[in-house]
Amino acid sequence: MEPQYAAAAAAARAEAAGRRTQEIADRLTRLAEGQAPSQADLQAAQLRADEAHDRAQQSLDRAVVGHERAALSHERTAAVHDEARRRGLGDAAEHALRAQEHRRGAAADRQEAELDRERLEADPHRARDEEQE
Repeated sequence: MEPQYAAAAAAARAEAAGRRTQEIADRLTRLAEGQAPSQADLQAAQLRADEAHDRAQQSLDRAVVGHERAALSHERTAAVHDEARRRGLGDAAEHALRAQEHRRGAAADRQEAELDRERLEADPHRARDEEQE
């Protein structure tokens, strides 16, 4: 995602969060005054919960992609250090050390991506959503 699109998406999410915060505050005020939630309140709450769930799923999807990109970046950087060491540029031991650090970083990012995939698969709503499609 391009930076300007990411910023616009973040701004839209922040604006939506502000609206949801105000809706929650209004509902809490009504509840504190002893008013039972209406059917419309319950439906709106369910809709907001569903939207929040969808946003969380999308966030996990973005996290997986981000971790995979980071892993690839680490691998490319490790390869550059390996090539510099092979060509005799700079401190060979330092290049070897940095290459190993980047390989560990790549492995850690791949592990995080896998954990996020598992979270996506473990989501009980996912099975329900797939059945409805």
